[in-house]
Amino acid sequence: MRVTVLVSSRPRWALDVVTSWARDGDSVTVVLLAGASGAARPGHPAAETLAAAQSAGVVITAHDEALHRRALGSGVLVEGIKPIDLDEMADLVTSGADKAVWW
Repeated sequence: MRVTVLVSSRPRWALDVVTSWARDGDSVTVVLLAGASGAARPGHPAAETLAAAQSAGVVITAHDEALHRRALGSGVLVEGIKPIDLDEMADLVTSGADKAVWW
């Protein structure tokens, strides 16, 4: 199943859950929103959980505006995290997934 997960808070908990889903065979894409977008910076407390999710095959993206509000440009993000805009996020939710979940 293709799952898009929008995460606005508590990124470690959400990343643990989606890592389990990916290991069970789901195709998971995470969009880090609002406060959760801080997890996209190296050294964040959720860094190990984020790396485990990526290793399990979870695609991690982050809302570009949320990153901008935290002064996180693409040059300072954890490797493999793609900034996306609102249109790309809408596409993921409406046509890029069988299921969308918001945490």
